[in-house]
Amino acid sequence: MISSTRALLLGCLSLALLSCSSKDNSEPPAELSEIEQAIDLQVRWSTDTDAGASNASLDMRPLLIDDQILSIDIEGEVNSINAENGRINWDFETGIEAITGLAGNSDVIIATSADGDLAAYNLLEDGLEKRWSIQLKGEIRAAPALNQKQLFVRTVAGKLTAVSLVDGAINWTISRRIPALTLTGNSSPVISNELVIVGFDDGKIAAFDSKNGQTVWETVVSHPVGRTEIERLVDIDGRFILKDGIIYVSSYQGKLAAIQAVNGNELWSRKFSGYQSMVVDDQAIYLSGDLSHIWSIDRRSGSAFWKQDVLHARKITAPQLVNDKLVVADLEGYVHWFDKSDGSLKGRIRPSDARHISQPLLWQNNILVFDSEGQLSSLSLP
Repeated sequence: MISSTRALLLGCLSLALLSCSSKDNSEPPAELSEIEQAIDLQVRWSTDTDAGASNASLDMRPLLIDDQILSIDIEGEVNSINAENGRINWDFETGIEAITGLAGNSDVIIATSADGDLAAYNLLEDGLEKRWSIQLKGEIRAAPALNQKQLFVRTVAGKLTAVSLVDGAINWTISRRIPALTLTGNSSPVISNELVIVGFDDGKIAAFDSKNGQTVWETVVSHPVGRTEIERLVDIDGRFILKDGIIYVSSYQGKLAAIQAVNGNELWSRKFSGYQSMVVDDQAIYLSGDLSHIWSIDRRSGSAFWKQDVLHARKITAPQLVNDKLVVADLEGYVHWFDKSDGSLKGRIRPSDARHISQPLLWQNNILVFDSEGQLSSLSLP
């Protein structure tokens, strides 16, 4: 049960935004600047999925599997969309009131709800076939992670549960205390070999043995600092990245850190505040800060290659990489393209008037963007 104080904050922080006192909420968004020699961007297609974000929903990000895009709306209808032309392949009613997007692979699709519903479906050519369903205690605000045998579910109550993909049996559950106040989002678990790695609302990240739930290591990314509960928020809410055995993770009002996945040892850290996902290539990490500044950070040392603040306070999404460009979307439906080498603004297009919340997806050399009203668009260079 959520306390009245906690419920008040949840309302204030809806859609995984920052706290009530955040500068990003109070400052006016930056005016859009002119772009010299802008690259020519095109909208290939747009489709209305009806999977818009309600007041209670979080990240309804679609799931990309091969050449189809799967979306779920708040009433539980799943649409399969052709990534090439935007046409609807099929739809399926799950009956689940979703508040976050689907998880899964080419064999099985996982749907979740605010009431703790957890359901698995076999993915067929012409729809879904229910495999099993169970109910957990607590809201599920982040997409589960899965391997060949299990899926790992993080709930708002600070619990991580391992569930059999075969029949929905609960294999193990661990529980962590959560602070009195938190942001509305949760980070999705990440699987690394036999470990499942999870970020928590108290600024800690921990690895558990996927077979039995035993704690393998735990590392503090950020310590709470300040007098008020809002000042002490240090949630780890974005989808952190695992690459070459290194975890890159950021916390709100805390730090950005590189941590060895095998033992939890910190390689480097720097002061940073962010709650979004990030992307990484061989040289750099690219991420959005809580003031909507875009950063390129050296993977080896944590030093900044560049920072771009031209979209200050425009409530941008997490970035996505496409070739040598970096793509983010903003609160007014604009999608912006930057040169990943120096952060210079190269192009802009407006596929919709609604705010984009989800990190753009990459399909072949096209970018898929999804707005808060459920419009899905495919963008490309000419």
